[in-house]
Amino acid sequence: MARGESVTSTADGKKPPAGSDRPTNARTGAWTDSYPEFRRNDSMSLMRELVTHALDDGYAAAAARRGPNRSRPRRGIGATVVVLVVFGLMLAVAAVQTRHFAPEVEKEKADLIVRIRAEAARNDRLRTRAGALQEEVSGLQSDILASTTTGKDLSAQLDALEVIAGTGRVRGPGLRLTIDDAPDDQVSGGDGAEGRILDIDLQQTVNGLWAAGAEAVSVNGERLTAMTAIRGADKSITVDYRPLARPYVVEAIGDPKALEARFTESPGGEWLLNLKAVQHIRLDTKTVDELSLPADSGTTLRYARREGAQ
Repeated sequence: MARGESVTSTADGKKPPAGSDRPTNARTGAWTDSYPEFRRNDSMSLMRELVTHALDDGYAAAAARRGPNRSRPRRGIGATVVVLVVFGLMLAVAAVQTRHFAPEVEKEKADLIVRIRAEAARNDRLRTRAGALQEEVSGLQSDILASTTTGKDLSAQLDALEVIAGTGRVRGPGLRLTIDDAPDDQVSGGDGAEGRILDIDLQQTVNGLWAAGAEAVSVNGERLTAMTAIRGADKSITVDYRPLARPYVVEAIGDPKALEARFTESPGGEWLLNLKAVQHIRLDTKTVDELSLPADSGTTLRYARREGAQ
């Protein structure tokens, strides 16, 4: 017998009766010849059971206990309706109040912006006046000290210390760096920092200038001292809590040629050059014959000691 063929005759060579054409070489343990009739009767019994007992006995018993005239409790439905009505009223009142007070909120916001700008301008004027007064005091102090030999020596020491402390105006040749973000088409959108100048970039730049031998450094006209902090606030950069505007101009007083060469080889210089090559920030370096850096008017004398004293 070929593969896939089945036996179509009995052992005595007679043709099997109609309806019994199932192969006789069934696998041991399979259904017997009575299986179709047994399976048919069982299926009919199951269908009759489903038709006559569509509802589970437990549900039928619960329905019988409730009685034919007993309706669903309405207390829960009424409470739900009340809660929904109250919630809707609350939303309506909130929407009306928001719409009613929106103009006042906008007006308060505009007034606050005006006050902030006015206070910022007043702060700038006070800082300018404080700087002018500081220079006047320094001039009078120098005049008094210049009248004696001891005073002249002391004046020279004070001048040197003011440069280090950042409390006096400094003039001299130096290096000017102009740093800005990459062009708009190469700056990543959203909160991405790709192509943007961050506070850490200015920190690296300033540290590189100090390491290269700079005597005094300023960023956008803000004199840096040992107490100055450069921080990031959202997308802005602040120096001593004063926000800076782009581009960032970093000026450093020192020997121009030596300062530029040392800064290029410093970690800060390599940091900027890498940003320029990889993220396409804009960087312009220029030596300047005469720079004038203002004093830091925010420096406060906290303590003093005589030279040589412990």
